[in-house]
Amino acid sequence: MPARELSIDHRAWIVENLLAGFGEAELVAQLATQLPAARARKEVRAVARSPLLAVCARLARRAQRLELVAALGRNHGRAEPMPTTIERRTTPNADEFFRHYWAAHRPVVLTDAIARWPALRKWTPAYFRRWFGREMIEIAAGRDADPDYDANFAAHRKRVRMDRFIDRVLAAGASNDFYMVSNNRTMVRRRFRALLDDIRPQPDLFERPAPLATSLWIGPAGTITPLHHDTTNILFAQIYGRKRVELISPHETALLAAPLNGFYSSVALERVAEATHPALRAMLVKSVELGPGDSLFIPAGWWHRVTSLSVSISFSLLSFRRPNDFDWYRPGHV
Repeated sequence: MPARELSIDHRAWIVENLLAGFGEAELVAQLATQLPAARARKEVRAVARSPLLAVCARLARRAQRLELVAALGRNHGRAEPMPTTIERRTTPNADEFFRHYWAAHRPVVLTDAIARWPALRKWTPAYFRRWFGREMIEIAAGRDADPDYDANFAAHRKRVRMDRFIDRVLAAGASNDFYMVSNNRTMVRRRFRALLDDIRPQPDLFERPAPLATSLWIGPAGTITPLHHDTTNILFAQIYGRKRVELISPHETALLAAPLNGFYSSVALERVAEATHPALRAMLVKSVELGPGDSLFIPAGWWHRVTSLSVSISFSLLSFRRPNDFDWYRPGHV
């Protein structure tokens, strides 16, 4: 009976160890615990002499060099005086903002950027119930039954009346089962575009807000937007209630080694301390709590998880006065 072909996993193991510098004899000895010695020698020799091994070596060197670039960013990030927190400050002028935060790819909480927005005074659950109560809206519902509820948002679309949705939000206590999210595209609907009159972004930072460059979130305490990244820079404004945001730099490449589902990471931040991969255990996670009037600049590509600590209304803006489309940044699609 002819010998079965060696599995892809075994051949990958040979390639990885040859590239790591182990000698052929060492690999043959290891493989001979599972195969006849002559067969083990033949398989290791075939890989070692394959012209494709040189291609693999070239790609591995490139990956190592890119990892060194990321490691440099990680090490500099850890030198901040308070590396797990986000700077809080009043809003700078455009030159300072785009130099120190946008170009530096650095998150920041702006404590007064939305202080003059009428939305900060007006937008409450009661306001939405009173002025939009009869409007049919789309929400994401039935999220608890799906571990990938945010990535699978299309399967959770449900139409409800605004007044019934608000009543459910106020009565729910803590729940992640239903939520009005950005993918529900509330702001593109004609009736809700009037809400843009309540948004007064700083004109040297933003162009006039357009419905497609804004998002609205309304939900109870306990809603969680799982760990993910976006392909635009975002100003995330907390209008009502409180949220906690955990952020991780794209330099933390350990996240790319874990399974990815498009823009979403499978890493559970609450269990990172138990992770088997040492790079995950060493990963720097920044955390900030946002209250009414706070706005958080989230640079494109930064991983973030958002948890509602109370009934919450949030709003985001994308229309910065700089090109803000990085749709090519899709590591989870590679």
